[in-house]
Amino acid sequence: MPTVDTITDLANRFTNDLELCRREDRDFEIASELNEIADAALASKEPKIVSVDFQPMYNAVNHHCELYELVDRRADCVVVRRGGLFSMVVQLNQKVALASEQELKFYFSFGARPNVEKGTQAHLVITGKTKIEKPHDDWDVRLVQETGKKATIEVQIPTDAPVGVWKVAVEVKRRDQTGGRHLRRFDTHVYILFNPWNENDGTYLPEEKMRQEYVLSAVGTVFVGSYPHTRGRHWAFGQFDDAVLPACMLLLEKSGVSAEARGDPVRMSRALSKMVNSNDDAGLLVGKWDGEYEDGRAPAKWLGSIEILETYLRTRQSVKYGQCWVFAACLNTICRALGMPCRVVTNFASAHDTNISLSIDEYFDEDGDQIEANDRYVNPAGIRDSIWNFHVWNDVWMARPDLPDGFGGWQVIDATPQETSDGSYQCGPASHEAIRQGRVDLKYDVPFVLAEVNADVVRWQKDDQAEGGFKKLATQTSSVGRLILTKKAGPVATGGFFKSDREDITWEYKPPEGTRAERVSILNAARRTRTARQVFDMPSVAKEDVTFTIEDRDQIPIGDNFSVTITAANTSNEVRTINVVMTCASMYYTGAKAHTIKRHDGELHLEPNQTKTMSMEVYYSDYYSKLVDHDLIKSIVICNVKETTQCWGGEDNLEVHKPDINIEVLGPAVQGKAIPIRVSFDNPIPLLLKECNLKLDGPGLMRPKTVPLENIAPKGKMNFEMNLYPKKALECTLIVQFNSRELCNLTGAKKISVASA
Repeated sequence: MPTVDTITDLANRFTNDLELCRREDRDFEIASELNEIADAALASKEPKIVSVDFQPMYNAVNHHCELYELVDRRADCVVVRRGGLFSMVVQLNQKVALASEQELKFYFSFGARPNVEKGTQAHLVITGKTKIEKPHDDWDVRLVQETGKKATIEVQIPTDAPVGVWKVAVEVKRRDQTGGRHLRRFDTHVYILFNPWNENDGTYLPEEKMRQEYVLSAVGTVFVGSYPHTRGRHWAFGQFDDAVLPACMLLLEKSGVSAEARGDPVRMSRALSKMVNSNDDAGLLVGKWDGEYEDGRAPAKWLGSIEILETYLRTRQSVKYGQCWVFAACLNTICRALGMPCRVVTNFASAHDTNISLSIDEYFDEDGDQIEANDRYVNPAGIRDSIWNFHVWNDVWMARPDLPDGFGGWQVIDATPQETSDGSYQCGPASHEAIRQGRVDLKYDVPFVLAEVNADVVRWQKDDQAEGGFKKLATQTSSVGRLILTKKAGPVATGGFFKSDREDITWEYKPPEGTRAERVSILNAARRTRTARQVFDMPSVAKEDVTFTIEDRDQIPIGDNFSVTITAANTSNEVRTINVVMTCASMYYTGAKAHTIKRHDGELHLEPNQTKTMSMEVYYSDYYSKLVDHDLIKSIVICNVKETTQCWGGEDNLEVHKPDINIEVLGPAVQGKAIPIRVSFDNPIPLLLKECNLKLDGPGLMRPKTVPLENIAPKGKMNFEMNLYPKKALECTLIVQFNSRELCNLTGAKKISVASA
């Protein structure tokens, strides 16, 4: 475990380096220092090291790392991948003859206590051999060529080398042992990353299209909303920003993961799922779900990960605030930055099972009114079972040598602090295949993830004669894990609710609902869990002869009215009397109610085989002031049949739609020249918009920026023009968000192709 002083020293070094990246006179200072060292070496007759050219861009290109800004901005920073060859040019103060005159030795070290046996240190002697001879999991070195006073060297980095910042020292002496040795330690940061391009690396991903998306794509889509009405929102992952890798290193140091363990993607991904939340180790983000964000930033107002990671690096304080999609998007950035293939995954109708019963339990009294469960049905923290409208986590791709064959590939990790695992708020990696098969005996956290995607919803009614005081009324087997989405490999969509870039991966987590394979999977898991066996073994007792349907709505434009409508059909030959309670509320995405919007109580009297409807009208004036993040409204209808005690509950989730932001490029997009853009939208509400601002982010195009705006008139139009100044020729995506006191979270995106000058 690193000491506080070690972490502080590391943080100081990284923040100082970040400042150097932004200073115009950096190159002059570094050149002056190198010249002084070179002059001293040249004056000596003994062999001395004048300089080492670490060839940062040459190595970066060969290692698929040329996009990292650190390589562009720092002459003393190298980013490479394990399993590759690392090229360097060493200049001595005399003619190079490494096979006969000089002995050249390289030292690579990692962590506070480097050790050869633990794989955190390597001693490499240049003997004059010109071939790499050792296996892929060992350090090796070869001489490429000697030209005058320079020697070109290539070092093989082991495919299981720990991932992080390595230090380099170079030593030279005469081979005849006369004279002393000359040792140069370099401040150069050598970042060694995972290598999904190398088949011997534990993160190897065979398809190039997948690597381009899940390792190299810097902008993506995070899906939110409620089933079946989903939508995407853009996120700037920005894993190549110059603040990201240093922030990753700081998080790893604080995680307590030993240096020798940082080559294992299983342990690394598990540690990162812990460090992205602040619950245990003052990690990256503070989670908050109550809508009160005055001392930080509302989760919905983040556009990307760069600002969060740089703030953490500079302040060394957890950033306020995050919710699941922010945790997952930042974790995605970190994993991709370190070279682990990673994607953001959204599970719609996501269960939070607090007692490992693989069920979400709802309770009713003797009259059929819903009640809270008593204390024995909650977890130690007092949290009850719930179903979130959506929940976002990550999949990482890796081999699983710690599991039986066939359980590698995509693995779930989750940084949102819901339940503890091994005493910390961490989750995963949980194998997709283990989840599909119901193998809750395999690590890590398979039961929790399985419940999230495939738990049954069980309704209980109070009965003093039943064991435990409740009898099981009914079970719904297809209410959880209705749809699981990720962004598919390829271009980022910029409209149409992102249907063109969404990929349905529900089948990867479970067999199709209602199939024999799906039931076998959940029952297989239930047999292995004591609390689940008690739930699944109890029979349902309710008589159900009235069918109910609730009208399903997609979304409504902000300002429109809507209605909640229930249809009841009596399929029996007897009269049925139904008590109906209709409620409409704004919701947090976790499924927790924010504010009640409207309620209606009524009764339906159905003759045999009769069908009737009941409706409740909801007006704009009812809901406008009660909306919260994501603008979700849930309508719930509870029906109790007096004659049979049948209890039915239905719900409809809808989203209040806000206008998209329009982004126009008004001139040619050329590297090094101003690109004029216009941002606009129509105010859809009859209110003056105050305290307005635009947030902009575009990895590779611009750094995150906030621009204040003038007030916008009721039903008026917002127009804003500005210039962008791209430094590189590239394909990029600009993301824009508008916020005001009265109307917030309007978003838009624009693909921009920047041409070479």
